[in-house]
Amino acid sequence: MKAPSLSLRLLLLACLAFLIALSATAFVLNSLFHNFFEERIFAELDRDLIQLTANLSIDENDEIHVKPLLDPRFDLPFSGLYWMAEETGEQANVSRSLWGISYEFDANPVAGQRTRVDSVSSQGVDILITGWTILIGEQENQRAITLSVAANESEVLEAAAKFRSSFIRWLVLMFVALIIAAWVQVRLGLVPLEQLRRKVEQVRAGNESKLEGPFPREVQPLANEVNELLDLHNESLRFARERASDLAHGLKTPLTVMLTISRDLRADNQPERADEIETQVASMRHYVERELARVRTKIPSDKRNPAAPVVEKMVSTIRRFPSDTPLEWQVDLPEGLATPFDTHDLSELLGNLLDNARKWAATKVKISGVISPDGSTSITVEDDGQGVPEEDLPTILGRGERLDPSVQGTGLGLAICADMAESYGAELSLSRSVLGGLSATIKWK
Repeated sequence: MKAPSLSLRLLLLACLAFLIALSATAFVLNSLFHNFFEERIFAELDRDLIQLTANLSIDENDEIHVKPLLDPRFDLPFSGLYWMAEETGEQANVSRSLWGISYEFDANPVAGQRTRVDSVSSQGVDILITGWTILIGEQENQRAITLSVAANESEVLEAAAKFRSSFIRWLVLMFVALIIAAWVQVRLGLVPLEQLRRKVEQVRAGNESKLEGPFPREVQPLANEVNELLDLHNESLRFARERASDLAHGLKTPLTVMLTISRDLRADNQPERADEIETQVASMRHYVERELARVRTKIPSDKRNPAAPVVEKMVSTIRRFPSDTPLEWQVDLPEGLATPFDTHDLSELLGNLLDNARKWAATKVKISGVISPDGSTSITVEDDGQGVPEEDLPTILGRGERLDPSVQGTGLGLAICADMAESYGAELSLSRSVLGGLSATIKWK
């Protein structure tokens, strides 16, 4: 299963971030509104409590008497606004709005200290209560009376629910707007990568020689790496053209002479000898073709070059190629692994193998090395792509042979790798990878 594109990943991350942020915003604002509205209710109850205290009096029979309060809801049964005045051991005086019911309230015993609580009435209604204890009378005849004012908490809950419903609608609209903005941002932000991809395609098609153009600071190092690789490639091609020109010039005359001799033999009624000569000419032309595959290879020497720096450089370059499928690149080389290849030739060799693995890999490309006790050393490049059937493995080493013409390439990459390895006394072998795809191993002593 292929991983989603970079654009989709960024959009999904943006959606997740917006969802978390807006959900947290909704929760916090709803809590703040609930607390604010509850505080406003308590403030109104505090004003009613002060009025209740002012309207309290003791008649000639030492009974508590409360003048009517200004808010008419205190006189309407179950209006949602109530007051109660009670004295320890005496029957409580309650507002008409309580209509025979009551509520529990434990005030602060310190006179004048206001207490705010959430409680439940005798009918199971959630209410908010504020109250205090006051002292009436002379010191030796003081009476402690608890005064409280209550309101149904449903007002707070209903107001919070309306606020939450309205606010969530706006948050949904904001979420949609933010997603659209994120999509525009991602599209604009990835434009340089798309430009780089098109430039690479133009280079592949031969329309451009380098990745030219102003790139953002974050993309420019990738363009520089690719241009360095292209310079190395062009230098190899120049060397190849020189050798090919020398080879063609050196063999042109001998092959022409041999074909002339073949025609003369046929004219002298010696077709067998003519056929033999023409067979040898065809064989020589075959070797010329193989030499043309080797023209990029420099003359081998006894000098051994470390493989790790070249592998890291090539992986660093090729892994940055724009791709719809992000790949995991694993490098596992033993310390001290050295190759007989020239640095440029090893770069060319690994470049072909890594680029081939990149094209076919599903999620992973692995580069590993082995130093065997018998003195042989190998580097293996493998991928987890669809792989190649065993019967087709010899086919893809042929020049110009491609199993899937829809994939960009000339079909010369593996053939060139095989000939380059052979020119250094090494061997390129193909097999089925344990990852599921193709495994290409270069082995030498």
